[in-house]
Amino acid sequence: MNRIGKLKERLSEGKKAAGCWLFTGSADMAEILGSCGFDAIMIDHEHGCGSLPEAIHQHRAIRSVGDTSVLMRIPSNDPVAVKKALDAGMEGIMFPAVNTAAEAKAAVDACRFPPAGSRGVGIGAARAALFGRDAQTYFTGFEEKLLIICQIETKQAVENIEAIAAVDGVDMLFIGPYDLSGSIGKPGAFDDPEVKALFEEARDKIKRSGKWLGCITTGSDQTNSFYQEGFDFLICASETSLVSRAGADLLGQLKI
Repeated sequence: MNRIGKLKERLSEGKKAAGCWLFTGSADMAEILGSCGFDAIMIDHEHGCGSLPEAIHQHRAIRSVGDTSVLMRIPSNDPVAVKKALDAGMEGIMFPAVNTAAEAKAAVDACRFPPAGSRGVGIGAARAALFGRDAQTYFTGFEEKLLIICQIETKQAVENIEAIAAVDGVDMLFIGPYDLSGSIGKPGAFDDPEVKALFEEARDKIKRSGKWLGCITTGSDQTNSFYQEGFDFLICASETSLVSRAGADLLGQLKI
């Protein structure tokens, strides 16, 4: 369990990567997605409806069929949520709405054991360390293997990108386009000139920072276009969108 997964390894080699959201608590859907070959699956606990025990079952299901990285977006920049997700075995954490360098530092601190950080040590209860049996290996290599992702989702965050990116331990800055547009009162208005300018400012600042650049996309055309713009990691689907779109497309083609 204590190893670099597909995503960080691929990014470290300078390659692009594709991910998928997991919004439900279904281990069956996790297993299906895990067998598809995504570089990472992001279990979403900010908007998704799953619980931590369900996430553990999803982690097992994904890893049973391949080497896809299993990440989690936690509900907020909360050290308790970080601790539980990491103890459960997640190899990366996405922090929503990181607006300042201080918030980014708090995120990193919550992921690191003392003296480098403030993460609580409960190895005997941690699935990630095989409930204590893999403790030494876990302590030795965990932090270099962990992927820490900070979401850029507000105008304030865009203004602070350089400072956020400078925080030691932050690996990726990930633009959340819906909340970013909402932060200037135009949620989802992606063709609006002000929204487009703010998105492009965020993209360009992150590229200049040297951190990996991530975002949400829909469909292959937009995803390929974003790769060409310099994005490194794109979450381009979810189990809910894949199923609902396939169902609608099928029904739309039936001659009934």
